[in-house]
Amino acid sequence: MAHELLKDPTHAEFIEWCSAWIRILKTLRAENAALINQLADALKETARRSFIEQAEEFQLLMLSREQSMILLRHEINEQMEWLEKQPVGVPAPHLYEVLKGDVEGMVQEHDRVRVAFLVFINQEVS
Repeated sequence: MAHELLKDPTHAEFIEWCSAWIRILKTLRAENAALINQLADALKETARRSFIEQAEEFQLLMLSREQSMILLRHEINEQMEWLEKQPVGVPAPHLYEVLKGDVEGMVQEHDRVRVAFLVFINQEVS
């Protein structure tokens, strides 16, 4: 999609990008919630202090990411509303390149946290 931003995108393309980003965030939020639930289940099975301390760090990170995803979804929804109305003389609330970068960064961060969390959980289970 990076090369698509270099040409003049159509209105429909802008809407499709925003819709795709919303779907991506929805998937990430669902996966994040599943990881939080998995963490809660793991905490029920242990009383080891070091595990609990690391688990708390993961929990804070996951909750922070959830808040970031909600904020990013709000920004994309603002962009969608602007696209639907296309008010004359009112600039877009957000730059597409910035939103795209934010979504890509969110996906990368999610993958990094998910892998680190799964390694952490698997070490406890083993």
